[in-house]
Amino acid sequence: MVSPVVYAGEWEKLITDIELYEDVIKLDASFADQDIKDAERESQKELFPVDEEEEDPTDSFDLSDTHVTIKVDGVPVRLNDVPLFEWFAPYIRDAAERNLISGYRDTHNRPTGEFGPADSVTIEQLAKMATLAARIDMYTCDNTIKNESVMGRWSERYIQCAENRKWAIFSEGTVDVTRPATRTDVVVTVLQAFGARISPRSGSVFNDVTTVTPYAAAIETAAGKGIIAGYSDELGNPTGLFGPEDSVNRAETAKIFSLGFQVYGN
Repeated sequence: MVSPVVYAGEWEKLITDIELYEDVIKLDASFADQDIKDAERESQKELFPVDEEEEDPTDSFDLSDTHVTIKVDGVPVRLNDVPLFEWFAPYIRDAAERNLISGYRDTHNRPTGEFGPADSVTIEQLAKMATLAARIDMYTCDNTIKNESVMGRWSERYIQCAENRKWAIFSEGTVDVTRPATRTDVVVTVLQAFGARISPRSGSVFNDVTTVTPYAAAIETAAGKGIIAGYSDELGNPTGLFGPEDSVNRAETAKIFSLGFQVYGN
């Protein structure tokens, strides 16, 4: 029996052809595996639909909800005491979107889902909101502080910045930061936070705001810009009164800041 003779050059070519054939088989197998995976993925689309651009689930609010939903630390939080039909709902949402407010938190610093629209705003809360609205970098504020009563409190840095900016009610360093803020306190601080130009006072805008009323010019300026409107009666008619020394609640404060942004921009 005669054995086939394979010369060196032909042997090398044979080996090369075998290796190429094996590579082709492997490649075909790889494509087959990918086809199987694609088929499985295609069959799962109805069970697990995926949009071409996946949305952040935290951006998907329930449009059928009856209450305002805001983001706190990037997570949606439903405010159970802020129904959409209330007059203050859009202002609270706007203030939240501008990171001025976030609602109450529990002892573990978790959002409770409550905002407290009717609760009074304190002086230190006002300082925080105004500092945030003014986009002040708190690390640029002087570390010195006049009001020693706030040392060690959560509001210390905000009060420092308010003093540094020489905002009226904080400038002397004697204000009780835990007391409820008055309507005048809020108006003058908001205007100063936005760097608003204050018009001369006339004493003719509100019956209870005369030329001798503290910060009357700021009150009249805010009224002229549509940021405040004073009290109305049961029929919605203006009473001509502003109530400069009356306390102001969280809903009213959110409205004043929101309108301040609309008038004076960012």
